[in-house]
Amino acid sequence: MTAAFAPDSEPDRPAFAASRAPALFDRLSMSKRWAWLGQPATYAIGALVLTLLGSGATLMAPRLLDPTAFGTFALLTSLFTYAGRADLGLSQLADKQIPGRQTTVAARAALEILNTLWVVGMVVLAATLPLVFLLTGGGATLPLLGTVLAIGGGIMAMIANGPVTLYRASSRVWEFTVLALILQLGMTVPRLAGLMFGGVTGSFAALAAYYTLCALLFARPLPMLTQRPSFMSMARLALPLFAFNASWVFYLSANRWVSSTLSSPHDLGLFSFGASLAMIGLGLMSTIAQVRYPKLLARMIDRSPERDAVIIERELLRVALGLAVIALVSIVAAGRVIAFAFPAYEEATPATIALAVSCIPLGTMVWIVPMIIVRSTRPGRDALMLTAVGLVTLVAGMAAGNYLAGIEGQAWGNVVAALLMLAAMAILMYRLGMVTLMACGRIVGVQALILAILAFLSFLHPAQAAGSADEATASPTAWKTVFTDDFSTLDLRSNGKGMWQPYYPTGERTNAGNKELEYYVDPRPNQDSAAIQALKPYSVENGVLTIRASEIPQDLRSQSKGLRYASGLLNTAGRFSFTYGSVEIRAKVPAGRGLWPAFWLLPEDRTWPPEIDVFEILGHEPGTLHVTAHSGLHIPAGAGSAQTGRAIRVGDLSRDFHVYGMTWTKDKIVWSLDGKQVFKAATPKDLNKPMFLVLNLAVGGSWPGSPDSTTTLPASLLVDWIRVRQPDDGQSDQDKGIIQ
Repeated sequence: MTAAFAPDSEPDRPAFAASRAPALFDRLSMSKRWAWLGQPATYAIGALVLTLLGSGATLMAPRLLDPTAFGTFALLTSLFTYAGRADLGLSQLADKQIPGRQTTVAARAALEILNTLWVVGMVVLAATLPLVFLLTGGGATLPLLGTVLAIGGGIMAMIANGPVTLYRASSRVWEFTVLALILQLGMTVPRLAGLMFGGVTGSFAALAAYYTLCALLFARPLPMLTQRPSFMSMARLALPLFAFNASWVFYLSANRWVSSTLSSPHDLGLFSFGASLAMIGLGLMSTIAQVRYPKLLARMIDRSPERDAVIIERELLRVALGLAVIALVSIVAAGRVIAFAFPAYEEATPATIALAVSCIPLGTMVWIVPMIIVRSTRPGRDALMLTAVGLVTLVAGMAAGNYLAGIEGQAWGNVVAALLMLAAMAILMYRLGMVTLMACGRIVGVQALILAILAFLSFLHPAQAAGSADEATASPTAWKTVFTDDFSTLDLRSNGKGMWQPYYPTGERTNAGNKELEYYVDPRPNQDSAAIQALKPYSVENGVLTIRASEIPQDLRSQSKGLRYASGLLNTAGRFSFTYGSVEIRAKVPAGRGLWPAFWLLPEDRTWPPEIDVFEILGHEPGTLHVTAHSGLHIPAGAGSAQTGRAIRVGDLSRDFHVYGMTWTKDKIVWSLDGKQVFKAATPKDLNKPMFLVLNLAVGGSWPGSPDSTTTLPASLLVDWIRVRQPDDGQSDQDKGIIQ
């Protein structure tokens, strides 16, 4: 084996392109009609236009997908990006090895790099696919097919980009421009078409097909050289250059992965919406920086380090101020813009604003990273140091923020982490002789001041869109009451009359799928045994219904299917259901581990999902209100439904009665507590059918766990009243989906 790029050997072929496309390029590049494509301005303008079109395709995704599906789309996009950058530094190696070399040596280097790209791509694919099958098979939230297509498509994009790098390094401007624009086109029309016709998986199927075709046309693997370098020798040259760039790319998208461990799928989608908008801005910054940094380097040639520091400091100050203006505009306008263009993501507005603020230090770093890579003598070590600081602060900041304020807190954790990352990068710049120590302090200090001012302004300015509380959600008290029960008595079904059925419509007395431990007792005559009925799971006193959970004596469990606890469930299936309206219940919930009171809606046609949970409370966390909408669309791998919801921290709900409300319209679902909105989400497209009411006190299960020594039994769910309202718009009950 010879060393990589040995100057004393000729390449087997004079060019690195084996297909007909590069030959066609040669003919077209000689034509005066197409000569304008060889102008640097053509690439600059074309790249900007296609980047904007690609950003437009990204912005269309949240209009086509609900937050849960968009969260999956965002994570798969990150995987596609990682795979697309997994060339182990061969593109940076080309920039170092090819320019200025003799024609034969440069051609050999290009040939070796192109062949090695295919080897690297296949190695990466072979290494990642078993891991993908293992993770998705183990119940991960990412779909198997979509994950494979994202990684495979990214690898083919990386291979197809090989000739672009080689054309650039060889100063073949015409070929570089044409091929680079062809590759960038893939992120526009093909991706959007796949998304429109095939959803998330269709989008990545389109990308995989497009870039596979490009790789076969423009980067077809060539016959092996008679004397070819070893893969390891190529890797030793390329990996140090790769380390810095790869770690930086991973850091910029790491917040989505951190959020995926902290958030529900719905909240992940909301966070990813804001993060995607931020990434669009950072991507544009990176494109401009790639053109800008060579000019800065040229200005700094033969100047003193002090003058270099002044140039860099002024440059970064201008960048920070420009980004601060954009962030200020987002604080003022984001609510209205999101409400108009992305109504399903209105609740992401506060997090989006915070992520826009985080773009100030992040954008500053994006601007200077290319220069640091050029200046660094130990890119691997420097990348490890910066990545370690960045990831540790990011995880810590987002975890703390999530504890304090959910996804909005996660976003502000990004701001703090980005500032600390910038401080670490400024120290590295000082070590590399790019700035003085005083300049280093001023760069970080100015950023900290700008971030503090913008944070203060964002908290002063309301993030919600004006007019977002529309008539459909603002005044349901003015609607017509279509169902009410004040529990002066318990109206159980008997002889074809009555409203409430004391178990599931299927006849089940527990929810085995959740591994629950209760037995729902039927108190009607000639149903359960007298001994089981004597546990009295239902009682009414002074207009208040009590659903009581208690332990069943050991000698009676043969009469309760072996279940340990007696409790109650009531439903209105077959008696009352409705489509769209406002539901309220005034109730007092019990506290204690293993207790699980809930009020929810299920479809009259007995399908599942969908489902709407007006409230769920875990007895060991009575200060947290859980509200959720379940959909049968875009279900994550390993899940039973696609969930849109939130865990809302409130006061201890077990201390007193509270009014839990849910308003359900064709477009939105709004949850409230004591008349105040606590959560809002777009209505899933399959939640458009008559739903009946379910009220129960479950005991045990995979979510709340089993009662323990701290649980006081008997425990009671108290209900004062339940009401359902609908707009009095003259429609018939049938038109409103009412079955009664």
